[in-house]
Amino acid sequence: MAVEDRAALHRALGDEHRLAMVDALWPSDRTPTELQELTGLASNLLAFHLDVLEELGLIERRRSQGDGRRRYVSLRPDVLASLSDVPRLGGGPVLFVCTHNSARSQMGSALWGARTGGPTMSAGTDPATAVHPLAVEVAAEHGLDLSDARPRSYQDVDVDPHLVVSVCDRARESGLGSQAPLVHWSVADPIGGDRDAFEAAFDEISRRVDLLAGQVAA
Repeated sequence: MAVEDRAALHRALGDEHRLAMVDALWPSDRTPTELQELTGLASNLLAFHLDVLEELGLIERRRSQGDGRRRYVSLRPDVLASLSDVPRLGGGPVLFVCTHNSARSQMGSALWGARTGGPTMSAGTDPATAVHPLAVEVAAEHGLDLSDARPRSYQDVDVDPHLVVSVCDRARESGLGSQAPLVHWSVADPIGGDRDAFEAAFDEISRRVDLLAGQVAA
């Protein structure tokens, strides 16, 4: 969606009444009467706000197949998702990259696979000889098994990813050269730190994986 159209959606949702209506429509279709009760708006104001949302394509109004006098208002989540210009994956593999492929990218890939069930892989721009023991230990405490994981070079990746997630500033700044969309997370390198550093890296990557997984199409 063009940035001008996304800006129009943001402006529309900047109104507290329209935002409340969208929130109410997330879990369930509603009748105008129900929306009126939820928002406290007079019927003419409710109709105005519904017209604005419908003109932008955020909602649809349909006549009931039961009581034909009744109408239902439905939210269009596909349009709402376009508020954020996030790449749509279509089920393709996600590649997590850091420098040594011994901690952050391994965690990211394992988390993505566990949370989404989608294909995932990891690599490093300067791979280490083994995954760091503290990365394996911290991951295991969260139910993820990295015991058989082995670092590999970014150059050895022979599957075209649908999205590249760099979890390391140095990796991103090295110029990855992928044709796939790139998402960057500036996660502090835990290597050289204590267990708390690995826990902090895991927690940050976990939070970001959840956020990204909720935005992209599975």
